[in-house]
Amino acid sequence: MKQAFLVLVLTSFFLAACGGRPGQALPEQEKENFERILQEEAAKSNNE
Repeated sequence: MKQAFLVLVLTSFFLAACGGRPGQALPEQEKENFERILQEEAAKSNNE
């Protein structure tokens, strides 16, 4: 019984630490993408 509880606790910690969507971007990546999009939009506006 104690072993099953230990396995359950360790599994839940592992899932909590490694959880989340794998495709979820980090805030740094989101910031870089946002800045790139803003630059592209500014370039389009200047060309018009």
